[in-house]
Amino acid sequence: MPELASLTAADIARLAGVTRATVSNWRRRHPDFPAPSGGTDASPAYDRAEVETWLDRRGALPELASEERLWQAVLEAATETDLGSAVAGMATALSGSTPQSAGDVGLHARVVAAAAGAKAEIGPERAIESLTGKYAEAMGVIATPAPLAALMANLADPGKGVVLDPACGTGETLAAVLERGTATVCGQELDDAMAALAELRLRSGRWQAEVAVCGGDSLTKDAYGGLQADAVVCHPPFASRDWPQEALAGDARWEYGIPPKAESELAWAQHALAHLRPGGRAVMLMPPAVASRPSGRRIRTEFLRRGALRAVVSLPPGVARPSHIPLQLWILERPQGPGPSDPLVLLADPAEAPGPAAAETKPDWQQIQDSLLGAWRAFSGGTAEPCRGGAGGDRSGTWRVMRAIDLLDEAVDLTPARHVGAAGPGKTPSQTSATLSRLRVRLHEAAAALEKLEPGSGWRTRGQGAHWRTLTVAELARSGLVALHRAQGPGPASGEQGSAGALPVLTSADVRAGRAPSGVVAAEAMQDAWVTVSAGDLIIPAGLDQLTQALVATGEHDGAVLGEGLHLIRPDLARMDPWFLGGVLSARSNARQASYGTASIRIDARRLAVPHLPLEEQRLYGEAFREVSGFRAALRDLADLGGELAELLHASLADGALMPLKRH
Repeated sequence: MPELASLTAADIARLAGVTRATVSNWRRRHPDFPAPSGGTDASPAYDRAEVETWLDRRGALPELASEERLWQAVLEAATETDLGSAVAGMATALSGSTPQSAGDVGLHARVVAAAAGAKAEIGPERAIESLTGKYAEAMGVIATPAPLAALMANLADPGKGVVLDPACGTGETLAAVLERGTATVCGQELDDAMAALAELRLRSGRWQAEVAVCGGDSLTKDAYGGLQADAVVCHPPFASRDWPQEALAGDARWEYGIPPKAESELAWAQHALAHLRPGGRAVMLMPPAVASRPSGRRIRTEFLRRGALRAVVSLPPGVARPSHIPLQLWILERPQGPGPSDPLVLLADPAEAPGPAAAETKPDWQQIQDSLLGAWRAFSGGTAEPCRGGAGGDRSGTWRVMRAIDLLDEAVDLTPARHVGAAGPGKTPSQTSATLSRLRVRLHEAAAALEKLEPGSGWRTRGQGAHWRTLTVAELARSGLVALHRAQGPGPASGEQGSAGALPVLTSADVRAGRAPSGVVAAEAMQDAWVTVSAGDLIIPAGLDQLTQALVATGEHDGAVLGEGLHLIRPDLARMDPWFLGGVLSARSNARQASYGTASIRIDARRLAVPHLPLEEQRLYGEAFREVSGFRAALRDLADLGGELAELLHASLADGALMPLKRH
């Protein structure tokens, strides 16, 4: 983590409410801009107090909201102690507790004043929510999304009983069970300051319940050793490699087998089972690999044989981080007595097969809730029959009840898609027919719209021998008509689009598809050499084989970081039309004459040629290029719809949902 008294250029941009490029301009144009106090040449750091003084002197320091003043006070206190202690001190001040000594909890005047101001302006509940979110972001804690926590609470269905979350993080899952009227919740969180914040959140006046949240590692220092809960809800750490497996090898909790080092999630699952009363239920969020890793086969086998594993449910990508994989919910129950002689397991995969834009769409939580809760109630209520001999299945085709013995093969692979897909078609014939009808309607509408968008009507041909005088991009740059930039990074990005502290990244794939930025990079990784996109910029891939057409940046691209392998050409909009420029720059013949290389053909953007035309004529051509671009996008939409229709027809014929007509 960077020093809390320091700011990166990205931090300054957020503080002042400006773009990253504006901060770069301030550094270059103002000699009195604070000198770097640390960091590196590529990513310098600046003293927070000096930057705030400089911004305030220029009138560029906005009035901070109460939440921001609260966090600034925490950061100031953290320079004298550590962030966790400063957060704990602020939590104490917000809770209204009066410490014997301010120094005992890291309090000082600004913390007390900020807490009092926040409580007066926005109330303690909102202040604690804000502080929790900012601390979670600073510590890299992944909070469970509220809709997912609500689904887990509904599946756990604890009634008024006792609920435990042994890795409670910000307390989101326990808040969800409190919303359902649970009377007692217990949590444990590795980070002591986060545990204190979670307890404050859960003690809010919204709920009348007994709340206890302790700090510490549940696997090594279990704060609830003798607790037998009615339910456990948990989003454990994924793929942890530093849990002390060797030290816990003889632990009494490993009733179903010693978890391998690579299977920390199965340690958490057994920890949850150990804390359940007989018949109690645990709902665990798991990465999909847990269902199929060879190292966990023995424990999965014991879960199935003894009836402890009741369901494995696949969730659509995007419901929680990491957002690119379909996480799973495991539902476990502590057997009563010896357990059932022929255990049954629910396997559910309610997500539609992902299309080209699946990763860009938000989860339909209502549909997910209805589908999964309906499947679980049918299964747990005994109204769903098991599939035998690999045939049959439920009516919707999205879930399947199986005998545990039928899953005990060499792999014991519990991935729902492997078994639900084998149960029969994903839709009933009537559902398939309705989907086909909708696709056909959309296809015909797209075809009709395409006809109206067809460009070129009335365009005239130029006379024989007519030609333009052209200038290269390099010549335009020397004249100040354009500025040319080549991406210096970032490389492959990771993170969640729209998450706090992340910046959008425009990738080569985005340019080829003509879409909004799909990549992300952490704001603190921002470097001075990186380029940010502005509306009106032209973006061109550096590889000739990647070129389809130049992307004319719009508002949805504004502020994105230029990804690797891209050229950016920024025109003077008072003298150059961006659509005209984009059209001529991405012409295949123009790109070929500006290319170089042998094995990998690259484009030298400086050599691209641009006709020398007055602005009015540029705009005339620019509008025409815009029409062609719209026509190309409509063609892509039509092709996507046609492909989707063809794929559904093929699959429906193959699985027997459709019958072809007899031809005479």
